[in-house]
Amino acid sequence: MKALIIYFTSLGRTKKTAEAIGSQLSNYEVDYFPFILTGTFGMKVSIQTQHNKGDFSTIAKELSDLEKIDQNHDLVILGMPTYGDYPPSAFYEIVKRLDIKGKNVIIFGTCSITGTKTMEIMKKTVEEAGGIIVEQARFKGFFKPKLKKAAQFGRMINDSSR
Repeated sequence: MKALIIYFTSLGRTKKTAEAIGSQLSNYEVDYFPFILTGTFGMKVSIQTQHNKGDFSTIAKELSDLEKIDQNHDLVILGMPTYGDYPPSAFYEIVKRLDIKGKNVIIFGTCSITGTKTMEIMKKTVEEAGGIIVEQARFKGFFKPKLKKAAQFGRMINDSSR
């Protein structure tokens, strides 16, 4: 079986969480597709502002590459950080470029404080694109991601695939 883990990160918490989940998926051949913002904090804020206005030129190559990769996976896992209780604007563009109609999808979010609304929005967006949400998780951690919980979540996904 094959799993595709797609994540967006600017501070690294979502990346670490995605890797912790993926490390436990021994029943799957795991492919990662990252969207990583680099630069200073101010640059990342500026990029997010661009994205909020519908300008995804800073991640155009990644979006184009996403459309070109083999998306024939048994499971798609989408991980996003929370910004003001919303997923990043890039999330919507990523989902638009995915072929998830009829596919099993797992969503996870990373957040400092809440993230409940982010998960609701992600679920609705994926379902509107035809994806079937089979599981979801929210990982709260103000300074550090909850990697042990993420690994447990990965083990649960792996064990349910048997």
